[in-house]
Amino acid sequence: MTVSPIMMNVRFVAAALVIGMMACGGSNEAPTAVPPETPAPRTLPTVFPSASGTWATIAPASLGWDTTALNAASDWVGSQQSTAFVIVWRGRIVAERYWRGWTAATDSIIASAGKSILATVVGQLQSEGRLSLDAPVTQYLGAGWSRSPATESRITVRHLLQMASGLNDSLQVVVQPGTRFYYNNPAYYQLFAVVTRVSGQDINTATRTRLSTPIGMGGTWRLNIDTGEPGFIYSCTARDMARFGLLQLTNGRWDGTRVVDSSWVQQMRQPGPPDNGAYGMLWWLNGSNGFRIPGPYLLPTQPGMLIPSAPRDLIAALGKGDKKIYVVPSLDLVVVRHGAEADANGGNPLALSAFDEQLWQRLRAAIRY
Repeated sequence: MTVSPIMMNVRFVAAALVIGMMACGGSNEAPTAVPPETPAPRTLPTVFPSASGTWATIAPASLGWDTTALNAASDWVGSQQSTAFVIVWRGRIVAERYWRGWTAATDSIIASAGKSILATVVGQLQSEGRLSLDAPVTQYLGAGWSRSPATESRITVRHLLQMASGLNDSLQVVVQPGTRFYYNNPAYYQLFAVVTRVSGQDINTATRTRLSTPIGMGGTWRLNIDTGEPGFIYSCTARDMARFGLLQLTNGRWDGTRVVDSSWVQQMRQPGPPDNGAYGMLWWLNGSNGFRIPGPYLLPTQPGMLIPSAPRDLIAALGKGDKKIYVVPSLDLVVVRHGAEADANGGNPLALSAFDEQLWQRLRAAIRY
């Protein structure tokens, strides 16, 4: 029997949709099928999920991805104590899977990946004229917020955002502010007090007003009772993480509306501490030829890129236990991973881990960049 070109085209599109649904397998929500009349993928504009939570999807085969390699990568992620894995291209879900009883509605803490959310809120307050990054923290919190009153007046909001306050975990000055990277949670927690003081709002109201509500993102700041430290930790769903990543991908615009000033989005991505080109303002950056990870002040700068197999323009919100939000502008991608610490690590890193490189090796084979 002779098959017409039209029927062959319909069968090809249907096959691509089936492959795409397989790559998105594991989700408890049925994704929206890509209609046959969809234009060529590379000409598609970025779209945004609805406030009700509906996301568009697209078949990985229609993007030219290797679906066998993508399925293998997703299976590997699931074997690494993961609970959620979401890949978004131009606002469309390409792959989405959940394990260990999770669904798209499951909400859980994202550890230090929430630092990038707080950085975005701080930038909003700067745009409103409520604070200056180069003002001393004492201008907003008063004297005595650290244990080095003679030096604290030289520590700025920018220093806190760059993890370059010069303070140790006891909030005592050990090096001059702005000269050395040190991943310091007690110093970072001071930013919550700054936000609430200058906004006149509690941290959740300040965040919802300036970020969460405009993009339909759920989530809540919770007191960090696990460690007893006087700060907050963010809790949300994997799709909320993807929404936040999509906002960064679009330079602060959401469905035609400016939510975050584009200049602030770019500032967050600029290397900050002089000894760590892989860190901006509470964001990890992949384009540097050297990096420092959380650890002692004397930890040397390591040569090379943060994640060698990932694109150089990748930025990431990274949290303890391998909570990941990767944003790759050159590929129009957002990739999210949630779960417990990956088996690949052999430790409990605060941010970067062996999981990052091993995942991107597999994604590189699937996406072919």
